[in-house]
Amino acid sequence: MGIGARVVLLDTSIARLKQLDNQFGGRVQCLYSNQATLEQQVQEAHLIIGAVLIPGAAAPKLLSAAQIKRLRPGTVLVDVAIDQGGCFETSRPTTHSNPTYMIDGIVHYCVANMPGAVPRTSSFALNNATLPYIVKLADMGWRRALRTDPGFLKGLNAHEGHLSIEAVAKAHQLEYTPAEQLIELR
Repeated sequence: MGIGARVVLLDTSIARLKQLDNQFGGRVQCLYSNQATLEQQVQEAHLIIGAVLIPGAAAPKLLSAAQIKRLRPGTVLVDVAIDQGGCFETSRPTTHSNPTYMIDGIVHYCVANMPGAVPRTSSFALNNATLPYIVKLADMGWRRALRTDPGFLKGLNAHEGHLSIEAVAKAHQLEYTPAEQLIELR
């Protein structure tokens, strides 16, 4: 957007799309993601960034090999979800030293641990994002911090042998216990 590109964001959360539309002042086209919209938008794109995340689970494949084959030659796919298995059927992990490969005339960039290319910057970003939680833990203790902050509570993955991330429990055929119940266990 900053260099004049036409940017389209697709998401399945209407609330997130509204937030992004407000954040970018309408300069980015925000569309609800479904198969028809995705298919139409990728056919027009020169650069496609797949950044889908389902916490604790493998990333869903948003584009099949057949769909990718129909993209315009030279299109670039960036798979930010590669650490969770990738969101394009033709994705495979690459490295910073050998970051791209071609399939059917489509450039794939699927570097695992992308922030590793800028370790100092990514460390600052991670520290800035986590420091408020660390301070809250220090001030309130973990149980009270989780009880008073629903966003913080979502970060509880396991407690005393119980899993509170449903996708992880399901993937490993283990019992799932909602985080709200875990903080009451003693």
